[in-house]
Amino acid sequence: MADFLIAYDIKDNKRLAKFCKRLEKLAIRIEYSVFFMPNVTKEYVAEKIIELNKLLKDEDDVRVYKIIDEGIVIGNGEILSEILVVSG
Repeated sequence: MADFLIAYDIKDNKRLAKFCKRLEKLAIRIEYSVFFMPNVTKEYVAEKIIELNKLLKDEDDVRVYKIIDEGIVIGNGEILSEILVVSG
């Protein structure tokens, strides 16, 4: 199990709305185009990304990063490891 960060740039507003609506059911939005998916397997993330990919075109950009370190928080940002979520 691991935590993942998903960031995207989707060119079309209609595709963007559909993509976000589905992603909001799977992950926690931490910035406008960045989501946090805590405590899931790499296989689960891959399965969900394959499903979400059906909504996208070649001009869109979606990136998934496995979080391997807590990093540094500057300002009033939330510490991701402190966000408690039950994820399926």
